[in-house]
This record gives sequence, structure tokens and C-alpha cells, in this order.
Amino acid sequence: MQSCFLRFSLGVVLFVAVGTTVFSAALPSDNPSGISFFRGSWKTVVAEAKRQNKPIFLDIYTTWCPPCKRMAKEAFPNPKVGAKFNVHFINYQLDAEKGEGIEIAKRYAVSSYPTGLYITSNGDLIHRSVGYGGVNAMIDQANHMLALPQFRPTIAKGDKDYAEGRRDAPFLRKYLATCKALNRPIDEVLDAYLDALPEQERSTNESISFIAGAIQSSNTKAFGYLIKNRPDSVDSTKQSVAVMVSDALARVLANDFEHACATNDESLLESLIANSERNIISANPSAIRSDVQKQEAADAYRLKFSSQTKNLGK
Repeated sequence: MQSCFLRFSLGVVLFVAVGTTVFSAALPSDNPSGISFFRGSWKTVVAEAKRQNKPIFLDIYTTWCPPCKRMAKEAFPNPKVGAKFNVHFINYQLDAEKGEGIEIAKRYAVSSYPTGLYITSNGDLIHRSVGYGGVNAMIDQANHMLALPQFRPTIAKGDKDYAEGRRDAPFLRKYLATCKALNRPIDEVLDAYLDALPEQERSTNESISFIAGAIQSSNTKAFGYLIKNRPDSVDSTKQSVAVMVSDALARVLANDFEHACATNDESLLESLIANSERNIISANPSAIRSDVQKQEAADAYRLKFSSQTKNLGK
């Protein structure tokens, strides 16, 4: 897919140059301060857990279950629960009576609801929790799970401090390095680092280079930061940084496109299209792009997305 996208990306860039680039649980919480539940198939959840080197917390529920509804209303939006589970687990939900939930519930012998399953990235069940005992009990249970030998290797140095709210720039910079070494996504941590960065350091070549080297997605504050602070390549003292920023922006757009195709995520595709346009404009701010040019660039992305996602289904 990567080679295909690179050819496609080159085509979009050439066109621009010539012309002037799920699963939705029935009981999820949409509160960003609470638990963030992964959206996708069970196969992609396991793949993501392996990629991030994290265990899985799987909430299996039914739509008619009162404790499930209480848990969804009370615990999942809770900031303390979110801080604990978002840092340490890949969180996922399945309705035991619909879709993949039927087979997964049967596989792990789930018969009562809600049931919380703590699973290794290899799919091995380590612990099951039946029922809902409140927010504090849920956090205590997570702490108990993280102390188990099977889960200890997944805990990054600094996780505890970050989950408890530490946000000073020196700590976050070290934590970013640790998370990168464990192949974890760092979007949230990188954005927090940007927020903590002193104003006098925000526009230095060193800071711009660091953010460019760390950024992983275009749907972040870091992407906007690089767009805003993109150096002028004409300035000989900033040419190398300008090239680094251009490469970083192209890289994360390519990554987002691949992820959108892999998860058949049309909303991610549309945000990618908007961010691609921002990148094109920032690279050549004096150029005037017509609505036709913008539409053709967007349609090129959509056509390639359609082709990729259809192939995935074969």
C-alpha cells in the first residue's frame, strides 16, 4: 500500500505543480476526558495492541443491561478512569448480541454483563471482571492488572506520572522518547509538549526540528504548529529545517492516508484532504489555488481511497 500511495502522492504533487493535495458501540462515551475506545474490527484491535505494546481492555455489554448503562454513564466519561485506561490499555467495546461481539463473547465464555476482559496483545485472556463496582473499583482493578507479570513489560517509564497529570516540558520530552522506543502513538503527548513549551522556545530551529522528527499524524496541534512555523527555504540558515518540515508533513499525510484505508475511515480521509490543502498552501503561500484545483486534488484522494478499500474487502 505504501508504494501505491507514494506513486499517488507524487501524482497529486505533480498535478498541483502543473496547476499552480466503524464500529460504533451502542454505549460509548464521547467525552474526550474519559475512556477513548478504539474503533475498528477485533483483528485491527489486536494488531494495534501489538503495535503499541499494550494490553487490551475489552468491555462486553448488552443494550438491555442496567449495570452496563450505569458503567457507560458513570465510569467511561470519568477523567480519572480515562487517564488510567487510555495510557495503559487499548480500550474496546463489543455488544454481545451483535456482529463480532457474538463470536468474541462465545470465545471468551462471557455469559454475564458487563464483563471486562483484560487480554494480552497476543489475544490471551488474563483476567475477567463481571459486573460494575464503581469508578474507584475500576481504577483499583486496572492497577492490579498492571502489576501482573504478563502486563509489566508494557508499562513505559513515565506512564504513572503522565496519567496523574504531570505536564512539564522536560518530563514530556523524555516521555516522548520512551513512548517512541516502545512504538506507541505519541500524538497526545506531543501536543501536550507543545502546550508546555515556553513561548521563547516555540519558534527556534531546534524546537521545530524536534516536532518535525516526532510528529505522527496530521490531526494534531503539532501539524498546525509546523504549518505555522514552516521556515522559508530561501533563508540559507533554515534550509535544512525547511526540508525536514516538508518531509515530515508529507510523511504524516501519507501515514494518515494508509490508516484511513486500513480502517475504512472516511472521516479521517476528509480531515486528511483538508490538511493536505493546508500543506500545499503553506508550501507556496503566494500561489492562488482555484476551487477547481482544490476539488480535483480532493477527488484524487477519494478515488484512491475507494480503490484501496474495495481491494481490502476482496
